Amino acid sequence: MNHPARIDPKTVYTITQAPQGPVPVAPYAPARPAPVDAPLPGVELVTLPGGAQQWAYVRQEAAPVHVGGGAQPIPAWAKAAALLMWSAAGSAALAAYGLSLAGPWLEALAYVLVAFAVAATVVSFVVRGLLSGLRRRGGGGSTTAEATATATGRTVLGGKVTATATAIAKSK
Repeated sequence: MNHPARIDPKTVYTITQAPQGPVPVAPYAPARPAPVDAPLPGVELVTLPGGAQQWAYVRQEAAPVHVGGGAQPIPAWAKAAALLMWSAAGSAALAAYGLSLAGPWLEALAYVLVAFAVAATVVSFVVRGLLSGLRRRGGGGSTTAEATATATGRTVLGGKVTATATAIAKSK
């Protein structure tokens, strides 16, 4: 910004001294009414702690938002979950029914497996006993050992199942 140069020799200001008496105090006067129109948008007239009025931007506090009361749409995930509940419940019920039908068959299978394990154990002990006996005696003669295990159960349709396991051990 360019300042104009002064050419006239006139004094621009004068230096004065303040009077040496008590400072005059102006009586309290109420604030003047402010003009109605704000000079800028968003500006309000505020009263300062000293009593003066001034235009200022005032931060507006947000009013609390009322939640509820209005109907809101149901989210898509909730609709999908509600529609899938019937098929999930039906699948669980069908699986439980299938297990109840297969229960007796699985029970019979478990009995057969236990009987087979017992038969195998008995045969292994018999064979071990025969072999150790033959070593002590030094041979001679033939020996035969037989072990049998039987298990019974029911089928899915109500029929009866019988399983028999036989083990024969021969020594010569």
